[in-house]
Amino acid sequence: MDISGLQRRALFALLLLNAGKTVSCEQLISELWPSGVPSCGGNALQAHMTRLRRDLERCFGAEEAALRLPGSRSGYSVHVDPGELDLEVFNTLRSGAREISESDPAEAADMLRRALALWRGPALYDVRDRTSCLYAAALQEEEHYALTLEELVELDLGQGKHEQLIGWLKALTERYPYREKFFEQLIVALGRTGRKVEAASLFRRMRSEMVEQFGVDPSPRLSRAVQRMLEDDLVVEGGFRSVEL
Repeated sequence: MDISGLQRRALFALLLLNAGKTVSCEQLISELWPSGVPSCGGNALQAHMTRLRRDLERCFGAEEAALRLPGSRSGYSVHVDPGELDLEVFNTLRSGAREISESDPAEAADMLRRALALWRGPALYDVRDRTSCLYAAALQEEEHYALTLEELVELDLGQGKHEQLIGWLKALTERYPYREKFFEQLIVALGRTGRKVEAASLFRRMRSEMVEQFGVDPSPRLSRAVQRMLEDDLVVEGGFRSVEL
């Protein structure tokens, strides 16, 4: 895609992140041209908006496009109907799942799966580096995505789906090697399926890597959770032995 096309997509992304609100021309120009406002900045912004409206006209028609992308002297905004913006639906489903997580964990888990299914890749992947605002928004939403994964796993663990989760959790610990929660959840799933030796080995490996790379131990919360999971004895060849960390 050409540079002007990427810049126009970045402009649209900035407006969508503030859907229903007017974003000032000054803010849009400073975001799109961070190295300095060009002398033709205002004209360039107007040109991008004109092309955006033409794109919307092809989708909705001229009258609808004008309603969707109104402008004023102070700035521009974009209108989206409820349920049209994936990010809004994602956050609505996540909030709804939290509200019913204790009363109906199965339905809450289903809502989180529907929320996660809306993702198609890294947030704002093609324009996140175009402006500081988009980069910050992308990092924030990807953190929300990871937290939603943690919440879903926690609900599934609470419903006893330990065996089914092990493979997925192993993949998540590979994908997110510095998120302790996934390691904690994997260790819990391993322990509850009788694989406590493997769980203890995983914790020792994780602790060794953290000390080697960052000079710190795992958090006290993780250590306590692991200790609680591994404190029972294992039967081995007619006797007992404790699993040590």
